[in-house]
Amino acid sequence: MVGRSSRRGFLRISGLGLSILGSGCSALQAQSPRQDPRWSVEFDGTPARATTLSDGGLVIATTFTPDGELGHLRFSGEYQRLAELIQVKTPPVVYDHRALVESEGIVRTVALDGSSQTRLRTGYLALGHYAPVVLGSSMFGVGYSDEFGKYVVFALDLTAERIRWIRPFGTARASIAADGERVFAASPSGVVRAYRADDGGTLWRCEIGKGARLAHRGDSVLVATRGGMTALDAADGSIRWQTESSWIASVDTVPAVADSTVYAVLSLYSNHHRTVFETETYLIAFHLDTGAERWRTRVSYGTPLTVTEDGIVAETMEKVETDRGNREFRKNLSVFATGGKRLTKYDLPDRATMRPVLLDDAVIAGYGKTVAAYDR
Repeated sequence: MVGRSSRRGFLRISGLGLSILGSGCSALQAQSPRQDPRWSVEFDGTPARATTLSDGGLVIATTFTPDGELGHLRFSGEYQRLAELIQVKTPPVVYDHRALVESEGIVRTVALDGSSQTRLRTGYLALGHYAPVVLGSSMFGVGYSDEFGKYVVFALDLTAERIRWIRPFGTARASIAADGERVFAASPSGVVRAYRADDGGTLWRCEIGKGARLAHRGDSVLVATRGGMTALDAADGSIRWQTESSWIASVDTVPAVADSTVYAVLSLYSNHHRTVFETETYLIAFHLDTGAERWRTRVSYGTPLTVTEDGIVAETMEKVETDRGNREFRKNLSVFATGGKRLTKYDLPDRATMRPVLLDDAVIAGYGKTVAAYDR
């Protein structure tokens, strides 16, 4: 029974691909999508979840709605509202049995049992598009500072509950990563910077390419741009390897890394006219150490992406024949093996809006204003 509670090939043409190419993805086999969820919960706004799962569930904020809220959604489908919030735009962060969330420029912590709230001493700080990163007792992020009158990279001391350091940088869509000693930030303009985590001193700076989004793994900073994929040495910013392509129209999300593979969602021009109206979006897997392409598959533009050691989840779109003989596009949530084979797919009633959760026995997806769980 379904539980429901209302909560108010970019073409492979010679010469058009990336300069470093590997074997292609195996052809997808026709599969019947799984339809009925275990449970679903409907919200008033677009759901955005914390990357880190809590014990037995996930922390969700409803975004882009005046009457938003923060809540704890358990894997059983039971939902508990923790706080009412106004104009949340950035996914929350989980830290030490608390959720950190920004609303109207105010950063606060909320206990996961709903027992207390604490406003942090950050001044007006409106977080950017991507969630901050928590390491130890520090949170690193990008946001708009009223004091500076521009976007900044910041370090927040979660023990003292105040800003440790702040540096002007980037825009609302600047991305950030950290390794404990260093903080890495990429601006869509193409500038990548590394800062000392303890005091914000600049370690190195480089310009890579427009549309830059970054991730970090080990001693490499992985940057996807409209010029290709680049691996930088985390110590000094030197280039370890680099692909090149003049066919990338946009970088659609922050890269993700699992095991020895880095994944990027890229929209590629589909013909020589190279207009934004004629593009195809792909999930492309690159070898972490060499940049060689391992596989690629078509996905939906703007898809939320989840990458784990057990699989990859993204929204795909396929043309299907209707009962009347017409052909129409249908949205699916697809689960892929790390080698690129699609394992299963789920028919989505609306566009995917939240990063999926991949569990041993279930997939939790957000579409439109709804979050639902499906059996694997």
